[in-house]
Amino acid sequence: MAASFALAVFNRLIEQVDQIELVAKQMDETDPPAARVLRRSALVLAVAAIDTYFHEQAATRLRHAALLGAPHDARVANFLRNVSAGEVSGVAGESYIRLRLSFMTLVAPSRVDAAITAWGGDPETVWRDYCFARGSRADRERRQLELLYDRRNQIAHEGDWDSVQLDFRTMTQSHLDDCVTALRGLATGIDAVL
Repeated sequence: MAASFALAVFNRLIEQVDQIELVAKQMDETDPPAARVLRRSALVLAVAAIDTYFHEQAATRLRHAALLGAPHDARVANFLRNVSAGEVSGVAGESYIRLRLSFMTLVAPSRVDAAITAWGGDPETVWRDYCFARGSRADRERRQLELLYDRRNQIAHEGDWDSVQLDFRTMTQSHLDDCVTALRGLATGIDAVL
């Protein structure tokens, strides 16, 4: 099966993360603090890439579900909030869906599950099939995604400042590499299941 548009967008964003890491490697020798700053930025962008992946999947699949009519359009509208079933199934439905999705973050596993349910899928089946292919368990994969989301939040909302140590949290190449590896596997694996 061919990769989705969502996966193509994810890969383009991850290419930017890779470019940031190349510069960070060069900075390791001359300016290690700057390399850490670049890697923090790259981690935020990597998590944004998986968020964008799920947004693109949701936009396409929610629109398809809304076009099926009642009760599917109502389920989509309920998930998106502040939009009607008629709006999501109407001529400008894709625009309404994308607008409402722009107010959501689709990284936390519970939010990903809610999106899958809204488009008429079964999140348990999606995670199970993804994990079978990886030789893992859904609870572990969900936990890993939650931890990456939390790490992103530490950077984006706390400046990555550790108020106990009175210093920035550790950020190394291996931290970023682990993040990117996990997110590439997730996007590719989920794409194969969907």
